[in-house]
Amino acid sequence: MALDIKQDQDVLRFSGELNRDTLMLYSPFKLLNSLSGKVIFDFSALSNVDSAGLAWLIQQLGRARKQKLQVEFNKVPTQLLALAKVSGVTTLLPITD
Repeated sequence: MALDIKQDQDVLRFSGELNRDTLMLYSPFKLLNSLSGKVIFDFSALSNVDSAGLAWLIQQLGRARKQKLQVEFNKVPTQLLALAKVSGVTTLLPITD
């Protein structure tokens, strides 16, 4: 399966798999360059995440902060939450629901 990230105004909708095999399609992640203010990462259609995907998300959060973007994570899959908990990075993730 592939990874697809669609922009719908200030929402980035992730679908498919965010893992070491697919995230290179979005490296560098240029969608952040065209956004300002608040950005929502919607994971409702994300089916799989691995530790490389989690690391990539944390990297994008750092980039977003440098660009003065406020990021929110919505509909975070339990797999991503479990990885974040095991990795000890849950507090870094801006999870809103």
